[in-house]
Amino acid sequence: MRAIHNLSRAVYAILALGLGALNAYAFDFENPIKANDFGTVVQAIAGLMLKIGIPVATIFLLYAGFLFVTARGDETKLKTAKEVFWYTVIGTAIIVGASVIASAVVNFAKNLS
Repeated sequence: MRAIHNLSRAVYAILALGLGALNAYAFDFENPIKANDFGTVVQAIAGLMLKIGIPVATIFLLYAGFLFVTARGDETKLKTAKEVFWYTVIGTAIIVGASVIASAVVNFAKNLS
């Protein structure tokens, strides 16, 4: 029991010395999103969602068009094409709407102060 206690004290001492040595070095972490406040972060995230979401929505609209063309009157394939089309339209509306709502909330919060 005494040996375990001495071993744990030695481990703590080594860790303390190691962490003390880390404090000697200066680390400069640069802000990757260049934001100084929460509103800027929200608008940056909304902008990123738009930059990713709009091209993906364009690809899915093209895919829905391809499904419409290749359906050739088959009711089940037409149903699938319609579902892909409407889900894409709804998803695009949600992405654009979220960006608009985020901008409106940030602008409203800026006007409060």
